[in-house]
Amino acid sequence: MHPLAHLSRQPLTLHFPLAAAPIAALLLVGSGLAGAATAGSTTASSDDTLVEGKPLLEITVTASPLGRTADELVQPVSVLAGEELQSRKRGTLGQTLEQEPGISTTDFGMGAGRPVIRGQAGPRVEVLSNGVSAMDVSDLSPDHAVTINPLQAQQIEVIKGPATLLYGSSAVGGVVNVNDNRLALDVTPGFSGQIEGQAGSNAGERGLAGDFNYGSGPHQLHADINHSSSDDYRIPGTAGSDGSGSRGRLANSATELDSGAVSYSHINDNGDAYGLALSQYDSRYGLPVEPAAFIDMHQTRVDAQALLRNPTDNLESLRLRVGNSHYRHTEYEDAATPGTRFHNDQSQARVEAVHKAVAGFRGVIGMQGGYRDFSALGDEAYVPPVQSRQVGVFMVEEKPLPFGKLELGARLEDDNHAPDGGQPSRRFRPFSYSAGGIVNLGADTHFKATASHAERTPAAEELYANGPHGATATFEQGSNTLRKERANDVEIGLDHHQGRVTLEGSLFYKRVKDYIYTSEVDSDSNGSADRVDASGTPDPAGDFLLVNYRQADAVFHGYEAAASYAVLDSGPMQLSTRVFSDSVRGQLDSDAGASGRSLPRMTPTRYGVSLHGHYQRLSGNLSFTRVSDQDRIASLETRTNGYNLLNADVSYRLPISREASLFLRANNLLDDDIRRATSFVKDEAPAPGRGFVAGFRVAF
Repeated sequence: MHPLAHLSRQPLTLHFPLAAAPIAALLLVGSGLAGAATAGSTTASSDDTLVEGKPLLEITVTASPLGRTADELVQPVSVLAGEELQSRKRGTLGQTLEQEPGISTTDFGMGAGRPVIRGQAGPRVEVLSNGVSAMDVSDLSPDHAVTINPLQAQQIEVIKGPATLLYGSSAVGGVVNVNDNRLALDVTPGFSGQIEGQAGSNAGERGLAGDFNYGSGPHQLHADINHSSSDDYRIPGTAGSDGSGSRGRLANSATELDSGAVSYSHINDNGDAYGLALSQYDSRYGLPVEPAAFIDMHQTRVDAQALLRNPTDNLESLRLRVGNSHYRHTEYEDAATPGTRFHNDQSQARVEAVHKAVAGFRGVIGMQGGYRDFSALGDEAYVPPVQSRQVGVFMVEEKPLPFGKLELGARLEDDNHAPDGGQPSRRFRPFSYSAGGIVNLGADTHFKATASHAERTPAAEELYANGPHGATATFEQGSNTLRKERANDVEIGLDHHQGRVTLEGSLFYKRVKDYIYTSEVDSDSNGSADRVDASGTPDPAGDFLLVNYRQADAVFHGYEAAASYAVLDSGPMQLSTRVFSDSVRGQLDSDAGASGRSLPRMTPTRYGVSLHGHYQRLSGNLSFTRVSDQDRIASLETRTNGYNLLNADVSYRLPISREASLFLRANNLLDDDIRRATSFVKDEAPAPGRGFVAGFRVAF
């Protein structure tokens, strides 16, 4: 019996309060009567660069409280929305974003994949849902999934480089913000929404999702629900890079996901908005590095927001966002043996006040606070229970200049970790600041430059870990004497948008003092990592590699470049092409006398080209990415072979009154053996081989 089989027979129960049931029922009934209703607030257009008639460059980046577009922000930002987002959506957030320049994924089978930004991952990349933390434990380990379903996303924003000013210490590597319809800022009159279903050939994928909205007067109701599942996925060869393991299919890689939400928003004539959302996320997925182990994950969360427009003569807006999450997951050894249990009760609140210009500076002043109560119980509870508290104040100011714009910002934070079990509490006060600007070289050409100092508090697992972790086959040892990281970043960029041509490029350089990293232990210097048993006792035949957290100075540098050209931009046929490349290098500046040693799991250099076309009701994409070998590796790390990734998709808009379409998506058409250098399990678990997904989408 498959290890997930006993769970798949259990009916899904969304653990909403009973008061939410009538709202969901109203929306589900109403959706069936909405044949003549107006379209939803976000629909796919006939041009993949358009959303609601706006080019992507004109879409507001909600992760920036100043209401700027990607083109107006000093820091580099990627935005996925509309048709482009629809064609990119995959089962995990990392897979959805990995074709964006500078972004990869941790890739732990089909169940878990967290974004990697410019070689930064885990506790250095903050993942947000509508501007508030995901409040899960995906930053703790790569086998833990992000509790955000990308299939429900309406817009995904990625801020590359340090975003500590707005979002704190854990955003030193960047921010990924996923927006959905759950907390509305506008009323969409009548019934609207979208239903999507799909089925796949590689792993028997099947999924059905619905998004329903009803607006009347100042009231906006919303409900969404999603179910998806897959069997063990097909691979082109063997699971192990050395020829070992299962052949043809990756054993124990099945997944099952259920998620949903209900919400209510009140928006008055002044544009003031108040909203409350209740959501549930349930996921079950196999851990392919173990024969029968799987994770059974659940999260219930409540989110609320209040937005006041022009509350005083000096303020443009005042916004409060609050989130509370009850998260738990159990790592089963097999279908009948529950193992380690993780619990994470977390709350976060942030307030942002956007003030009108004072001495030419317009900006935002804000405060963020959070509390996290984390615990793990079981044989592999490698991190003790820890209570963490965070309070931060920040400001970001911008001033228009005759030749462009100047931006300044700073953040002061107070972070506390209080563990159980006799280990010492630690308190940190990271301070970050930055300066940047935009120089207009013409109406369509901009030069951007930023310089920042960003500090990061060590994460709880880096300070207090001491135990076995089966999913990564490591025995992790933290250090409660770690210091905060201090990074100095410099970035320059150039963009040009005119007519048929779009050019974007950037160069970045980061020097980190006391960078925290994991290193395999080689106590006898024989070129092989020490192995231990579950108790940490040295054993050459032990199941776990011994790793510990260390600090050393480090340097990161790289580039991102993309160019697009509209070959045909008018008439019944439209065709555009795009090329891109990115690269990042990370290495230790000094480590016990060694210099220039590569850091582990760095994204290799990539090159890509894509075509996008429209003809009447047809649209399609064809993309090819060449990922280079990764032979710049850390001590005891294995080399990763390069690969070729060829994807394609086509959609046909049906000639009926509702906005409906059929789509076909092809992944890894070359059936290449794909092992991502950013993955902890690349040598045991390759990415899926060739597969096709067919589906339908109806908006009303």
